[in-house]
Amino acid sequence: MDLIRVLVALHPKDWRERYGEEFAALLEDTRLTPRAVADVVGQSAGLRLRAHPGALLLAAAIVMSVTCEVLAQRTGLAQNILWLPADPLRALALLGAAGPWAALIIRSGARRRAAQHG
Repeated sequence: MDLIRVLVALHPKDWRERYGEEFAALLEDTRLTPRAVADVVGQSAGLRLRAHPGALLLAAAIVMSVTCEVLAQRTGLAQNILWLPADPLRALALLGAAGPWAALIIRSGARRRAAQHG
């Protein structure tokens, strides 16, 4: 029973208020295999991310930046985080590491301007 409460609690509040009791009853009648639990967790994460698309963009920016920085470090394209791109491959790696943050800043500014003029 505790697992079912946790799985229901993972969902957004509005969803829980509307479907929580029915979903809990469904889960009680379902064999909760690891695959079923993973599916419920994934679906609840998807609902939360759709409710907050900015969080998804932030998470994507973090993953992309860290991945590009780690790859640049491991391949010798960068000696530290403040590296200067001396050739096209290094410039591409820097763009991959810094680009997502620039995109988020531009998006934030555009949304702010739209809110002020809208």
